[in-house]
Amino acid sequence: MSDQPTVILLADPEMYWRTDDSAAIGHYSVLDTALRRVLASQLPRVLVATPSQAEAAARLLPGQDILVQPPPFGAQSASDWLAQGVATAVIERGDSPGWILLPIDMPMLRLDTLHAVAEGLKAATMVFPCHRHLRGLPVGLSAELHSDLIRLRNDQELRRLTARYPGMDIDVDDAGVLMTMDAHTGLNQLRAQLTGPTMGALSRSGVGSPAL
Repeated sequence: MSDQPTVILLADPEMYWRTDDSAAIGHYSVLDTALRRVLASQLPRVLVATPSQAEAAARLLPGQDILVQPPPFGAQSASDWLAQGVATAVIERGDSPGWILLPIDMPMLRLDTLHAVAEGLKAATMVFPCHRHLRGLPVGLSAELHSDLIRLRNDQELRRLTARYPGMDIDVDDAGVLMTMDAHTGLNQLRAQLTGPTMGALSRSGVGSPAL
C-alpha cells in the first residue's frame, strides 16, 4: 500500500481520440500528455475510460491501471458516467489514503500542482488548487470520504458530497488548473459540480485554449 493518494484520470466518454494536429500537444496526443504527466509524478494512478480509449492508453499504462467502462447508454449522461467511474476507481483502489480527480483534458497543468494537492490531503479532507482566487482542478479527496465515494451514482450526488465538507484551498502559481483543451460537455458538467459554476463558465468561454 502506497502512502500517496491515487490519481484517478477521468476520460470523457464523448471524447474520441484523434490523430490530427489539432488534437496534439507537441508530439503527443491529449491522452498521452495526461498519462505522461501522471507517470512523471510517480503517484499511484488509475484511468477510467471507454474501451476504445483504454486501448489507446494501453501503450503507456499497464492493464491494472486501466478501468474500462462501457460508454453511456440510453438516458445516462456523460457526467453521470464520470461520477460512476469515480466510484468504481475508489472501490478498485480502496486501500489508498486518498484520491485526486483529474480530467484528462488539462494539458497545461503543472506537475508540482499534483504534488501540492497530494501533500494537502495530509491535512484536509478535501483539497482544491486555486489560481488567482479561483478554484480549479484536480480536487483531492481523503480516505475519510471512502464510504460516500463508493456509493456515487450520478453527478448530483458528487456535488452534494463536495458541498457537505469544507474544502481546503491551496494557492498555486498554475493557470493550468483552470485551463481545458476543449469544452466537452461531460467533463465541464463534472467541473461545475466539483468547483461551482465559475470553473464551468471559464471552460466554456475559451480559457481552456492551450494558447493562453
